Amino acid sequence: MSQTARFQETLRRLAMIDEAFVEDQAGLRLGQATELVLDPKTAALLQLGVSVAIGSPAVCIEWSAGRALVAGATDDEIADVLLAIAPVAGLGRVVCAAPDVATALGYDVAAALDDPGDP
Repeated sequence: MSQTARFQETLRRLAMIDEAFVEDQAGLRLGQATELVLDPKTAALLQLGVSVAIGSPAVCIEWSAGRALVAGATDDEIADVLLAIAPVAGLGRVVCAAPDVATALGYDVAAALDDPGDP
């Protein structure tokens, strides 16, 4: 693989959050810890909350919300995470993350804001 192709492949796989690639190449494990007392859904919801609280980029927040869905979280539980962390993380972080979480849930917040008649 050429040097150009290698860096392009690395950036592409990082952008799509290729878990296996990150684990193999960076030694960073993105999966669940194997011996948690927490159930996978609770752990995924906590990880989403932390991603929002630390100001992670949109793609990471969407990825975390997707992982929570796969772990069995409902849309309401995911939205409630934002409400639960707002007093600690700050309203600004939560407001900035809300559209990214909405995207992960298949909800177009921008369109809803443009149409005041749509709840």
